[in-house]
Amino acid sequence: MHQRSCVETPQQNATVERKYQHILNVGRALLFQSKLPNCYWSYASLHVVFLINRVTTPILHHKSPYHVLYDKVPDFDLFKVFGCLCFAAAIQSHRTKLQSRARKSIFLGYKPGYKGYILLDIHSKGIFVSRNVTFHETVLPYQTSPSFVTDNWHYITPPPPLFIDVPDSLPTSTSPPPIVESHIPTDSPVIHDPLVRVSTRNKSTLVYHKDYVCPITNSIHTSSSPYHISNYFSYANISYSHSCFAMSLHTHTEPKTFTEANKHDCWKKAMQDEINALIKTGIWKIVNLPPNVKPIGCKLIYKVKHHDDGSIERYKAILVAKGYNQIEGLDYFETHSPVAKLTTVRIVLALASMHNWHLHQLDVNNAFLHGELQEDVYMIIPPGVSHSNPNQVCKLNKSLYGLKQASRKWYEKLTSLLLLNGYKQASSDHSLFLKTTSSSFTILLVYVDDVILAGNSLEEFTSIKQILHNTFQIKDLGILKYFLGIEVAHSSSGISLCQRKYCLDLLEDSGFLNSKPISTPFDPSIKLHSDGSDPYTDIHAYRRLIGRLLYLNTTKPDITFIT
Repeated sequence: MHQRSCVETPQQNATVERKYQHILNVGRALLFQSKLPNCYWSYASLHVVFLINRVTTPILHHKSPYHVLYDKVPDFDLFKVFGCLCFAAAIQSHRTKLQSRARKSIFLGYKPGYKGYILLDIHSKGIFVSRNVTFHETVLPYQTSPSFVTDNWHYITPPPPLFIDVPDSLPTSTSPPPIVESHIPTDSPVIHDPLVRVSTRNKSTLVYHKDYVCPITNSIHTSSSPYHISNYFSYANISYSHSCFAMSLHTHTEPKTFTEANKHDCWKKAMQDEINALIKTGIWKIVNLPPNVKPIGCKLIYKVKHHDDGSIERYKAILVAKGYNQIEGLDYFETHSPVAKLTTVRIVLALASMHNWHLHQLDVNNAFLHGELQEDVYMIIPPGVSHSNPNQVCKLNKSLYGLKQASRKWYEKLTSLLLLNGYKQASSDHSLFLKTTSSSFTILLVYVDDVILAGNSLEEFTSIKQILHNTFQIKDLGILKYFLGIEVAHSSSGISLCQRKYCLDLLEDSGFLNSKPISTPFDPSIKLHSDGSDPYTDIHAYRRLIGRLLYLNTTKPDITFIT
């Protein structure tokens, strides 16, 4: 017996090559006729194979390969013009009565194994398969420049498609519609983006929007480029010094871990200065760990402080205790400590703008270290502190950042000092202190260790700053520029608030820093509904994101409904 050779003869190779060349030539002709770019060559080739398998040939006694294989005549009604206009039924469960019931598409061929057609959506540029399709074979909606048509058969990135203006529904007529062709001069430039129609209708502000002043929103609607970032915020109308200060807030990167900070000399010095200040203050005492006691952890937080002109003032490291490991009734009891309400902050800034008051900011150095602890709190030894016994820990004598009772101890000491110097505590907000004399009016607003001074007397400012400095060692930051993530710009016409850096940090943490801006905060076509999907895995990240969006309402009330 003779075995069949697996090596093809030269005659067989020549036959296969002629078949491939024939498919290539017909596919190229389909692309030229439909004006589709070369990236759709695979669909054209499959369409050619589909046609060849159903066309009769003398080699098979005037039968088609499909007829010989399946012993039945193929359905010639399936033959459609490659690249023609078609409308696919849009069957969607959430479609409204006024929405379009058909998707304007381009015919690309047939899906093997499916009773459907491969279509290219003209609007979304997506490819899908549909059975319920109406064809208009005399209309070729895709047009492109002749410069994209090449004789070489290579995969190239398709140019942005330019579609002719074809209505979503064509009228029924006994005579076929005319063939629409594209006439683009070869020397004319290729237009990649269609012109956006600008409405000429007169716009008027809604009545309930007159309570808000939104000049940026108006520029968004009137701009010809709604996606340009300058339409949302610009430093063109503020001073150069404040612009440098605002831009420098996110210029320098702050390390997140001790390992990352320990690679730079500037942060090493900042950490050593923090540890030396704590040791000098007597914040702790190194002792042996008592039995059955689990110490709490600690970490270093790193911040870059800037001058008014945006230059770096200093690198600051802050030791923070991990107070979330504390146990109520064991190492802490009462924790309540009031902080300034955001509404109070806005009222103080509004009054200062209306009455042209002075507006200064103070920062208390190591504010929480001034509170005395009555509980026994043990903390692991921070990095950079030498100790002889690995079983040793730090017993805190004074409060430290991060402890649950730290803010309460600091607030009690600050309140007693202000009351002794003639300030009265407001009943509506316990973090607001007022002092009134015959010639002056002073407001002191406390948010943890940040203090805002507002009033008409610089002499009183100097007096209270000296009193606070003698007791707590404060740092005078001068005119208020940055407070609680809010940028404050002063001018002769008033005070402007902005949360630009806060927005950038929010986008970076959520992974949307490279997203494109839009003119509206929410897509009105989206309909929210409950379903049986799995709940969001990271609950803490979701809560943190919602809280930060709520705080963003301070300067962006237009996202209130979304949040």
